[in-house]
Amino acid sequence: MSSGPPPPPPWPIAPSSPKRPSKWTTIAFGIALLTIGAVAVGAWFRPLPENKPASPPAPTYTSQQIADAKTAVCSAFDKVHHAVDVANTRSGGDDPTAVLAVATAARQALDVGSRYLLTKLAEEPATPAELASQVRKLAGTYQEATIDYLAEAGEAELGPLGHASDEATNTIDKQCK
Repeated sequence: MSSGPPPPPPWPIAPSSPKRPSKWTTIAFGIALLTIGAVAVGAWFRPLPENKPASPPAPTYTSQQIADAKTAVCSAFDKVHHAVDVANTRSGGDDPTAVLAVATAARQALDVGSRYLLTKLAEEPATPAELASQVRKLAGTYQEATIDYLAEAGEAELGPLGHASDEATNTIDKQCK
């Protein structure tokens, strides 16, 4: 009693032999490894790029540009100096509201005057360096005095600022003549 035809014989399995890469494949692989190694060594010894951008050369200005800048900055200084003088010569008398209004006007003259001077300097890059330095010093002194006034600082804090302001003002006056 057979249940059907006999099963087919198993397929013969051929023993697999490892194939060796061809001579050209070995040579190509060796060349690739040498190339990668050379690139790696080259990258290792390559100087690192500098992160800071190259600074542009300092601009040069004509004598006319320098004179025009000096005139503009000196004119701005004269306006600010006059505004600060006017604000500081006012008096509120005995009225507390008037005293506060005069004090506010004086602080405003210092604050707005300092910003105006710094804006003019930014607009006039040909301003002579010494004049620009003194104007920045004066503007900084005005700003510091404004903060001290608002903080109700005493004479001990305000006195040195007044002297620094006077020194800068005298130096600027001499340079603007």
